[in-house]
Amino acid sequence: MEDFFAGVVDRWPPGQEDYHWHALPGPAAVRECLSGQYRELTHRPGLASVRDQWMHITVQHFAPVTRISAGEIEQITGLVRERCAGIAPFAVTAGRAEAWHTGVVCPIRPGPSLRHLWHVTTTTADQVTAGAWETRPRVYYPHLTLAYAHDHVDHGPMRAWISDSSAAEVALPVTRLALVAQQHDRREITFRLIDEVPLTGSTT
Repeated sequence: MEDFFAGVVDRWPPGQEDYHWHALPGPAAVRECLSGQYRELTHRPGLASVRDQWMHITVQHFAPVTRISAGEIEQITGLVRERCAGIAPFAVTAGRAEAWHTGVVCPIRPGPSLRHLWHVTTTTADQVTAGAWETRPRVYYPHLTLAYAHDHVDHGPMRAWISDSSAAEVALPVTRLALVAQQHDRREITFRLIDEVPLTGSTT
């Protein structure tokens, strides 16, 4: 496992706020369930565990806050709100944690509903900014990170711990999209809420 922050620092330096669209993982009890059962794993040397209040499922990493005008962000959020008006809340499952290349990650499934939200946010951003910003991620596979590597960490002992663990999958409700201004300090990712887009469509 290698340093996550080293891989993003050139395009997203420490202290720089970038707009992100997130699905946030629900009530405090849900977040505690996710983090609590992996605490022994995520607090190892070389890992920076994600505190419960900063847990998130990234839908889109957009652009630096200082490079997008207030008018553009207002137009983007308005269009996203319109395009999400018919989308009903849905549930996803956070699978058992895995040791990925740069962190401890719970894959999220099924992917299609979140991938549709990714399509809405990325195409809206392209429309409003005339494609000025790279679509990130290029291929969307939803996941929730429990800890980021900030140094080299041996996968082997971590994968052994996971294989012996009785940690359960966790159901997550997705009821809204959150637009946040997000930054990191090469150890922790934090964000401030800018706007929310509720999913209010009918399930019938």
